[in-house]
Amino acid sequence: MIAALISQTPPPTGFSPTGLIIVLVVAAIVYPLQKKLRESVSRERKERWARENPVDVIPTEPSPQDLGEESS
Repeated sequence: MIAALISQTPPPTGFSPTGLIIVLVVAAIVYPLQKKLRESVSRERKERWARENPVDVIPTEPSPQDLGEESS
């Protein structure tokens, strides 16, 4: 008899409160983990770039050679 009832009822379609709750719980778990992972990967990438391509110190005043003056 149960098999007859199951076969006669159509599968549910459309909005499901249970489905919404499942999506919200999954998002509440996955989003913070994804955000933390992106931040750590970004920080590590910036540190690697800084090691591979160190930025030269920029002088505050141009040197006489930059101005085209000869030093005596």
